[in-house]
Amino acid sequence: MIEIKGLSLRLGKFKMEKLDLTIEAREFFAIIGPTGSGKTVLLESIAGLKPIEEGSIQIKGQEVTLLPPEQRHISICYQDRALFPHMKVKENICYGLRFKSKSDQKNAVEKLNDLAVLLKIGNLMDRYPVNLSGGEKQRVALARALIVNPDVLLLDEPFTALDATIKDTIELELKKLHQVLQTTTIMVTHDFREAYHLASRVAVIKDGTMMQVGPVAEIFEQPSSIFVANFVGMKNIIPISFLTESKTAANVDSFRKKDFLGVRPEKIQVSNSPLGTDFMMNGTILRIKNAGIYRQVDISYLQYQFQVILTPNYYDDPALLEGSKIYFGFDLADICPLEQ
Repeated sequence: MIEIKGLSLRLGKFKMEKLDLTIEAREFFAIIGPTGSGKTVLLESIAGLKPIEEGSIQIKGQEVTLLPPEQRHISICYQDRALFPHMKVKENICYGLRFKSKSDQKNAVEKLNDLAVLLKIGNLMDRYPVNLSGGEKQRVALARALIVNPDVLLLDEPFTALDATIKDTIELELKKLHQVLQTTTIMVTHDFREAYHLASRVAVIKDGTMMQVGPVAEIFEQPSSIFVANFVGMKNIIPISFLTESKTAANVDSFRKKDFLGVRPEKIQVSNSPLGTDFMMNGTILRIKNAGIYRQVDISYLQYQFQVILTPNYYDDPALLEGSKIYFGFDLADICPLEQ
C-alpha cells in the first residue's frame, strides 16, 4: 500500500497543498489530468525525486519520505525514455541491477529474455539508443523499469511515443504482466482511454488538487464536477434551468440542489418519431461528423447544443441530414448531477 498524507510542495508558481491519496497493494492506479496539473510532480514525489515541504509518504507500511530514491524499491519510466546514449540496449536495461543483490542479478538473465520477447526488443540488444525509433526507445525503457522487480512501478505517459498498433499490443501485455506479477503500478496519463483500459481506479488532478478519486467506471459515468465531466468526455453539460425550459414531466427533484447536469453523448437516442424517454426534445441537426466507426451529430435545441454519438446501426437513416429536424432524448438514469 502507498499512503500519502498532507503532501505539500511548491515549484515556481505551481503548488500542491495538503494532498491525500491511498493506493492499495497490487493495484493498477492511474493519475489523469491536463498538462501542468501536477501529475508528474506527484509521481516524482513518490519516487523521491522531488523534495516535499510537508506531509508523509509510506510504502508497504514503511515511512520513505526522507529516503533517497534508490532505497524506495521504485522504478520509474518516463515519456522521454531517459536512456543512456553511451550504453547499448542490454546495458541500459540491466543498469539498475547494479543496485540489487547477487541473487537478483543472477535471476535477471531469464527475466531479460522474457522481457525481450514480451516487448519485442530481442533484436535490439546490441544497438545504441541513437539507432532506435521512438517506439523502440519506449519499450527499452519499460524493460529497464521492470527488470529490477520493483515494489512500485511508476509510469509517466509510457505510451506517448508508440504508434497505435504497438501501443495496443504493449498495453495488453502490460495488463497481463500486472495480473501475473501484481506489482503496485501508478500510471500518469492525459488519455482517459488508457486509464480505462488498464487501471482499476483513477484520480483526476487539476492545478495540484485532487478533483475526484474512484473506480474508473464511476469516474467515467458519474463525474462529480464540470471539470471532470469535460475531461472524461461527457460533453453535454447543461444548466439545471434546462429541466424547466424543456417542459418535461420527469421527476427531477433529486437534481434541484445542483447547478448543472451532464449526459454522455452515447446515452442520447435519436429518432424520426417521438421517443419514450424521460426527456424528449425536437431539435435541429447542426452538423454530422463521420468518424468511420461512429458518427458525431450536433443538435441544436432552444439555446443549447447537444453532442450525440451514434453507432453504425443509425448510419443509413435518411433523416440524419444537416439542417433537418430530429427527435432526441435520454432517460433520468442517464443524467449526472455536477458541481461547478
